[in-house]
Amino acid sequence: MTEAMPNGELRHLAAQFIDLRIHSCAQAWPILGRDVSMLDEDGPAGSLLYACRTDAAMANPMGIVHGGVTASLVDTCMGVTCSSQCGRVATPTVTMTVNYARPVPLDAVIHVRVHTVRIGTTSAQMSAEVFLPEKADEPLVTASGVYAIRRSAPQPDRA
Repeated sequence: MTEAMPNGELRHLAAQFIDLRIHSCAQAWPILGRDVSMLDEDGPAGSLLYACRTDAAMANPMGIVHGGVTASLVDTCMGVTCSSQCGRVATPTVTMTVNYARPVPLDAVIHVRVHTVRIGTTSAQMSAEVFLPEKADEPLVTASGVYAIRRSAPQPDRA
């Protein structure tokens, strides 16, 4: 696939992927379905919207959400969106850049909007914005990432 998937189809496949991850024994923060949920939004093709509630356990010494927590959140959301478009194949992060524009507050619901920039045969580029729902035009964090697309090679027939 080299084009961004229509939003409704992508949301459906992402929901299936999230359900598989929820039932996986491999769990790392954020846990999909518990810490992060996908929201129903008709956005541009290849984009998804997620929500996460921040809490005191995410704090750094300055009393805001730790940057590593935010990085893990955007990486997870971009990875789920990427993998969902690629047939739920493994899409490990190759590189990711996170830019912190404003502090991410504690005890707040934040949104993460992920956009598909490009899907190739062996890698994909994604971008994300973190923002407060009531201030969607004021990003707190922006991110971009490149994800490897690990498609399984066809297995030889064994007669």
